[in-house]
Amino acid sequence: MVIDVRKLKFSGKTETDFQFDYIPSEDLLTLPGANLVGAVKVNGTLELHGSDVYVDGTISCTIVGECARCLRESRVDISEEFSVIYATERQDEDDYLYQGGLVDLKLAVDDLIIISLPTIIYCKADCKGLCPICGKNLNDGDCDCK
Repeated sequence: MVIDVRKLKFSGKTETDFQFDYIPSEDLLTLPGANLVGAVKVNGTLELHGSDVYVDGTISCTIVGECARCLRESRVDISEEFSVIYATERQDEDDYLYQGGLVDLKLAVDDLIIISLPTIIYCKADCKGLCPICGKNLNDGDCDCK
């Protein structure tokens, strides 16, 4: 996910679109029992503003894990928009640094994945969970417990 802004400048352009498929490190997900399905899709636009590089885009991914209420396998689709600035020298604590004319989106995308992850996965918002007595999944119907 490296973009060579030198080539962009050489072509006389100040803006370019990009699209990447990215497979992050397995230890990026901290939610127990959750896994990314497939690649993270990253797309957006990069703009040059002097020596600063502005990046606006979207990350999209799917996470599979157990529902916290009923323990069924559940899928969560995540789509998050982002805006980040890359600079050759840190001007703001939120800036990402780049050097040698190469902007590497990996760290910013990893950060965005982490902050976009749910803390709990549910199969559906109104999941009824499991009966605390017999363990029946109450989404499948009521149980005979009193």
